[in-house]
Amino acid sequence: MNKAPFNDDPELAASWETFVAPLLSGKQSILDLMRSAPWGDYEAFVQQARVYCMLLSDPRIPAILNQEMRSTMREAGFDPDDDAISKALARKDGHRRFSKLIEERARAVNTQPSLLTGRDFPTRLAQYQTLIGYVETRWAEACRNFGQRNFPLAAFFSILVIEEVGKLSRLAEELIYFDVPIAVQSPTVVERSHRRKHFIAVVSGALINARLDRVLGKDTVRQILHEAESDELEKTRQACLYIDIVDGRAVTPSERIDEMRALDLTVLAGEVMAEVLGHFPWEFERMMEQVVAFERLIGLPEIQIARR
Repeated sequence: MNKAPFNDDPELAASWETFVAPLLSGKQSILDLMRSAPWGDYEAFVQQARVYCMLLSDPRIPAILNQEMRSTMREAGFDPDDDAISKALARKDGHRRFSKLIEERARAVNTQPSLLTGRDFPTRLAQYQTLIGYVETRWAEACRNFGQRNFPLAAFFSILVIEEVGKLSRLAEELIYFDVPIAVQSPTVVERSHRRKHFIAVVSGALINARLDRVLGKDTVRQILHEAESDELEKTRQACLYIDIVDGRAVTPSERIDEMRALDLTVLAGEVMAEVLGHFPWEFERMMEQVVAFERLIGLPEIQIARR
């Protein structure tokens, strides 16, 4: 088994051994190393992410990292051997959906053009921040409409956020590897399938999310996972905007999208946005503060929305 990712270059291999020696001996924590980038420094965090990927390519590192993570979980009061996650995944058909998610993300990377086109890091970072900011603004519109009791528009903007999250879920990789050309097979236009974007976003953000299970309820989360995969979420999006004929009678969006439906979708969109697009810790914290503030504003119980 290879001991380092640079076995074909003796000089680089020696430098790598010097770098990982403190980690292998336990003198330095891998987790601490991966949290060492200054808060708010995008470029430092990107370089840290690259180092992390290199570390994982060394077969000696994952075992040590696993031990550190298990120890950290115990210190936080969690049992690392608890099979609660596996049970939760089983209830959500998680193994099948996770495998499908990997396939959908790979298809997107292989067939869709890059959303970040800048040739240097500052340009790409500016593009990245513009796209993330757009999604946050749309979610703020969903919250504002909910507060004004315009539930169809609140639900519509929430589903729009979910779609954009699905489309932008690859942004972190495009920013981290800004100088690495990506070969796209049979490139097409940017993804137009609402269902695919719904699926990628909802499964990425809701499949393993204990907080969302607590806030919305496990049954609601399972139902929304089904809707995202089955195209029902797209039907709801259309119901938010268009009059329909039901049993010979015209039905308006406000008759089809009630307060509870809008609440579920607005909360879901905020949570998914933070989970999937909160790539950097300071972005995640900013988004989650907004999500919790909205949940508190609409009167959800503190025991449900409190972060743990």
